[in-house]
Amino acid sequence: MKLKQLFSLAGCVLLTACSSTFESEFKEGCRNFGGNRSFCSCSYNNVEKHYGEDRLKQIKAPSQFPEDWTDQVQHAGLACM
Repeated sequence: MKLKQLFSLAGCVLLTACSSTFESEFKEGCRNFGGNRSFCSCSYNNVEKHYGEDRLKQIKAPSQFPEDWTDQVQHAGLACM
């Protein structure tokens, strides 16, 4: 359950961070929920492979997350374990 919360909440928290890029915000949100740098980098890389860099840069608010965002972030993190 804690892992699922990490993945679900990281997506929302990353948009409230003060970082200037989506990648750094994603990783910061992941680390804030207990992920280490290696895990968070791996998770981001997997999310980026799925959606593409350009698509991720377009996300400016939680309402812009793709429908399958939570599932994809969970799969991305699980692949890094």
